Amino acid sequence: MNEEAKHILIVEHTEDVRDVLVAMLESHGYHVTAADCGEAMHRLLVGAHGIDAVVLDATVRSETAVSLARQVKDLQLPLVMISGSPAAIEFADTNGLQLLSKPLRMEDLFVALARAFSSGEFGQRGA
Repeated sequence: MNEEAKHILIVEHTEDVRDVLVAMLESHGYHVTAADCGEAMHRLLVGAHGIDAVVLDATVRSETAVSLARQVKDLQLPLVMISGSPAAIEFADTNGLQLLSKPLRMEDLFVALARAFSSGEFGQRGA
């Protein structure tokens, strides 16, 4: 693994989707850790895991997307949200967050991550 690879935390409740996201991001050179719920995300973010960005399914179980996104914001980490939920899409739009609609194209995720890293701002939607 490239020592300078960005470490992405994937928070996705659907195992098949999570596995595909992990595989695709790893094939693109990222170091990836996965969580299946908000509680697991909390544990990983408070530990010394060197997370550089979070890809968050807005409908992950056990906690609302709002509280999870706030935790990521408090840690000043780039965030890309993914969802097929109309309510999640509205939340992201209202709060100026990047949200990719499911089903998503992997190239769109790579572009969204690059935009999140280059903006230097939490959840920056970019132009």
